[in-house]
Amino acid sequence: MVNAYKKVMEQIHASEEFKNKMQKEMMEYEKKEKGFLMRRITLIAGSLAACAVIAVVALTAINNDVSIDLTERIVVNNSGPAAKVMLNIEGIITEVGEDGMSFTLDNGMEVVVTDETKLGIDGPTAPAKEEQLFEPTFRVGNLIGGFTEDTAADPVTAAAIYTNWNFENPIR
Repeated sequence: MVNAYKKVMEQIHASEEFKNKMQKEMMEYEKKEKGFLMRRITLIAGSLAACAVIAVVALTAINNDVSIDLTERIVVNNSGPAAKVMLNIEGIITEVGEDGMSFTLDNGMEVVVTDETKLGIDGPTAPAKEEQLFEPTFRVGNLIGGFTEDTAADPVTAAAIYTNWNFENPIR
Protein backbone atom coordinates (compact mmCIF):
# COMPACT_ATOMS: atom_id res chain seq x y z
CA MET A 1 0.00 0.00 0.00
CA VAL A 2 2.80 2.38 0.82
CA ASN A 3 4.52 1.69 -2.50
CA ALA A 4 1.31 2.40 -4.40
CA TYR A 5 0.94 5.68 -2.56
CA LYS A 6 4.50 6.70 -3.37
CA LYS A 7 3.93 6.05 -7.09
CA VAL A 8 0.76 8.12 -7.05
CA MET A 9 2.48 10.94 -5.18
CA GLU A 10 5.28 11.02 -7.76
CA GLN A 11 2.75 11.40 -10.54
CA ILE A 12 0.76 14.17 -8.81
CA HIS A 13 2.22 17.59 -8.95
CA ALA A 14 1.65 18.57 -5.36
CA SER A 15 3.46 21.07 -3.28
CA GLU A 16 6.55 19.96 -1.38
CA GLU A 17 4.86 20.84 1.90
CA PHE A 18 1.96 18.51 1.11
CA LYS A 19 4.34 15.73 0.05
CA ASN A 20 6.41 16.11 3.27
CA LYS A 21 3.27 16.12 5.43
CA MET A 22 1.86 13.03 3.73
CA GLN A 23 5.21 11.25 3.94
CA LYS A 24 5.38 11.98 7.68
CA GLU A 25 1.84 10.65 8.20
CA MET A 26 2.68 7.52 6.20
CA MET A 27 5.73 6.92 8.39
CA GLU A 28 3.62 7.20 11.52
CA TYR A 29 1.06 4.83 9.98
CA GLU A 30 3.81 2.30 9.21
CA LYS A 31 5.09 2.52 12.81
CA LYS A 32 1.57 1.92 14.13
CA GLU A 33 1.14 -1.03 11.78
CA LYS A 34 4.46 -2.54 12.88
CA GLY A 35 3.59 -1.96 16.57
CA PHE A 36 0.17 -3.58 16.14
CA LEU A 37 1.73 -6.53 14.34
CA MET A 38 4.39 -6.92 17.05
CA ARG A 39 1.75 -6.84 19.79
CA ARG A 40 -0.26 -9.45 17.94
CA ILE A 41 2.82 -11.68 17.49
CA THR A 42 3.72 -11.27 21.19
CA LEU A 43 0.18 -12.16 22.21
CA ILE A 44 0.16 -15.27 20.00
CA ALA A 45 3.60 -16.38 21.23
CA GLY A 46 2.57 -15.86 24.88
CA SER A 47 -0.64 -17.85 24.32
CA LEU A 48 1.30 -20.72 22.74
CA ALA A 49 3.77 -20.75 25.64
CA ALA A 50 0.92 -20.83 28.17
CA CYS A 51 -0.72 -23.72 26.29
CA ALA A 52 2.58 -25.61 26.27
CA VAL A 53 2.98 -25.16 30.04
CA ILE A 54 -0.59 -26.34 30.67
CA ALA A 55 -0.04 -29.37 28.42
CA VAL A 56 3.16 -30.35 30.26
CA VAL A 57 1.45 -30.00 33.65
CA ALA A 58 -1.55 -32.03 32.47
CA LEU A 59 0.63 -34.81 31.04
CA THR A 60 2.70 -34.92 34.21
CA ALA A 61 -0.45 -35.20 36.34
CA ILE A 62 -1.86 -37.98 34.14
CA ASN A 63 1.29 -40.09 34.42
CA ASN A 64 1.57 -39.75 38.23
CA ASP A 65 -0.62 -42.77 38.98
CA VAL A 66 2.47 -44.83 39.87
CA SER A 67 2.87 -45.24 43.64
CA ILE A 68 5.99 -43.86 45.27
CA ASP A 69 8.18 -46.32 47.18
CA LEU A 70 9.23 -44.68 50.43
CA THR A 71 10.82 -47.74 52.03
CA GLU A 72 14.33 -46.44 51.41
CA ARG A 73 13.46 -43.27 53.34
CA ILE A 74 12.18 -45.09 56.43
CA VAL A 75 14.61 -44.94 59.32
CA VAL A 76 14.06 -47.41 62.15
CA ASN A 77 15.44 -46.60 65.58
CA ASN A 78 15.32 -49.87 67.51
CA SER A 79 16.40 -48.14 70.71
CA GLY A 80 13.37 -45.82 70.64
CA PRO A 81 10.27 -46.54 72.72
CA ALA A 82 7.57 -48.65 71.11
CA ALA A 83 4.28 -46.97 70.29
CA LYS A 84 2.28 -50.05 71.28
CA VAL A 85 3.18 -52.89 73.62
CA MET A 86 2.44 -56.49 72.81
CA LEU A 87 -0.34 -58.00 74.93
CA ASN A 88 -0.95 -61.71 75.21
CA ILE A 89 -2.35 -61.67 78.76
CA GLU A 90 -5.75 -59.98 78.54
CA GLY A 91 -8.94 -60.32 80.48
CA ILE A 92 -10.83 -59.69 83.70
CA ILE A 93 -9.79 -61.42 86.93
CA THR A 94 -12.40 -63.97 88.03
CA GLU A 95 -10.41 -65.57 90.86
CA VAL A 96 -7.36 -64.52 92.92
CA GLY A 97 -5.02 -67.07 94.53
CA GLU A 98 -4.39 -67.10 98.30
CA ASP A 99 -0.92 -65.64 97.78
CA GLY A 100 -2.45 -62.59 96.02
CA MET A 101 0.10 -62.91 93.23
CA SER A 102 -1.70 -65.43 91.05
CA PHE A 103 -5.11 -65.15 89.40
CA THR A 104 -7.42 -66.63 86.78
CA LEU A 105 -8.85 -64.55 83.93
CA ASP A 106 -12.31 -64.76 82.38
CA ASN A 107 -10.81 -66.53 79.35
CA GLY A 108 -9.50 -69.37 81.60
CA MET A 109 -5.84 -68.31 81.55
CA GLU A 110 -4.06 -68.79 84.89
CA VAL A 111 -1.36 -66.17 85.54
CA VAL A 112 1.45 -66.09 88.12
CA VAL A 113 3.18 -62.81 89.00
CA THR A 114 6.77 -63.17 90.28
CA ASP A 115 9.41 -60.81 91.66
CA GLU A 116 10.86 -60.55 88.12
CA THR A 117 7.54 -59.41 86.62
CA LYS A 118 7.65 -55.76 85.52
CA LEU A 119 4.66 -53.86 86.87
CA GLY A 120 3.25 -50.78 85.14
CA ILE A 121 4.54 -48.96 82.10
CA ASP A 122 8.09 -47.63 81.96
CA GLY A 123 10.19 -45.77 79.42
CA PRO A 124 10.71 -42.14 78.40
CA THR A 125 7.15 -41.67 77.11
CA ALA A 126 5.37 -43.48 79.95
CA PRO A 127 2.89 -41.54 82.08
CA ALA A 128 3.70 -40.92 85.74
CA LYS A 129 3.06 -43.92 88.06
CA GLU A 130 0.11 -42.15 89.72
CA GLU A 131 -1.52 -41.59 86.30
CA GLN A 132 -1.25 -45.21 85.16
CA LEU A 133 -4.18 -47.61 85.36
CA PHE A 134 -2.53 -49.81 87.97
CA GLU A 135 -3.93 -50.72 91.41
CA PRO A 136 -1.72 -51.92 94.27
CA THR A 137 -3.43 -55.35 94.53
CA PHE A 138 -4.92 -57.93 92.18
CA ARG A 139 -8.65 -58.42 92.87
CA VAL A 140 -11.71 -59.92 91.21
CA GLY A 141 -13.14 -57.60 88.55
CA ASN A 142 -9.84 -55.94 87.62
CA LEU A 143 -8.96 -55.64 83.94
CA ILE A 144 -5.52 -57.11 83.26
CA GLY A 145 -3.22 -56.37 80.34
CA GLY A 146 0.21 -57.96 80.24
CA PHE A 147 2.77 -60.04 78.45
CA THR A 148 4.25 -63.52 78.83
CA GLU A 149 7.09 -65.23 76.98
CA ASP A 150 5.32 -68.63 76.96
CA THR A 151 1.57 -68.58 76.30
CA ALA A 152 1.41 -72.40 76.22
CA ALA A 153 2.46 -72.83 79.87
CA ASP A 154 -0.19 -73.62 82.50
CA PRO A 155 -0.07 -71.41 84.53
CA VAL A 156 1.71 -68.69 82.53
CA THR A 157 4.36 -66.59 84.25
CA ALA A 158 3.85 -62.91 83.52
CA ALA A 159 6.91 -61.06 82.20
CA ALA A 160 5.03 -57.74 82.52
CA ILE A 161 1.65 -56.54 83.78
CA TYR A 162 0.90 -53.15 82.22
CA THR A 163 -2.70 -52.68 83.38
CA ASN A 164 -4.42 -53.77 86.61
CA TRP A 165 -7.53 -51.64 86.94
CA ASN A 166 -11.15 -51.91 88.01
CA PHE A 167 -13.13 -49.30 86.05
CA GLU A 168 -16.33 -49.90 88.05
CA ASN A 169 -14.76 -49.66 91.52
CA PRO A 170 -11.16 -48.35 91.45
CA ILE A 171 -9.14 -48.39 94.70
CA ARG A 172 -7.44 -45.03 94.28
